[in-house]
This record gives sequence, C-alpha cells and structure tokens, in this order.
Amino acid sequence: MGIENRQNPRYPEIGRIIAPELCALPGILDNISLSGCKIHFPVSVVVDLESEYMIKVSLSRSIEEAPLQLMCKPMWVKENQGTTQIGLQILYSPDDARLREFVSYLQAMGEDDDEIPDIL
Repeated sequence: MGIENRQNPRYPEIGRIIAPELCALPGILDNISLSGCKIHFPVSVVVDLESEYMIKVSLSRSIEEAPLQLMCKPMWVKENQGTTQIGLQILYSPDDARLREFVSYLQAMGEDDDEIPDIL
C-alpha cells in the first residue's frame, strides 16, 4: 500500500451513518478527521462521485446526543462481497464547529493513550 496523502490525521471511531440519498439502511463510520471520513454499508450502494451528500453521524463517544450533520463529497468507492466502502471529503458543514471539537477530543484521547505504559 502506498503512502497516504492526508490533510489531517484520521482517528478510528465507530458511529452510525444515516444517509438516505445513498442508502435506505444505516451505514457505519470507520474513521474521521477534520477533512474526511471513511464509512461503509453492509450492502451494495450506487454512489455518484460528482454529487454532494448530507450525512448524519451518530458518534459512539459524542458529548452531545444530536448527530453531526456533514456535507460530504465522495472521493472513492470500493465494493467487496456485497459491502460498499466510501471515502468522503467533508465540505463546509452546519456542524463544522462540533466536528472540530470532537476531532480535538479524539486527538487528546490518542495523546492520553500514548502516556499509559504497556503492562505485560
């Protein structure tokens, strides 16, 4: 696998994706950053790479209960054995401030994990 050219670090996070324009079934968030996220659906999904989609993301570690509303543009799509993975670029969104707050939280959590020594 080649070197990834990312604008911002991605953080693993599980969440529920609601994107009725993409799929009637909910999807799953795999990771998130300030500039993008990777999601997947348990079914085949037709994705228009030229369209923008409003997705709602319910985060597992969210401080607030309301899902994040993010306007996204698909950058790539991979289908494998009836599932669909989608890499999304996050455009300016209604919940941009909440996204920044949550990613800062994930970053701080990651730094806290680095301080905990491994006990064998």
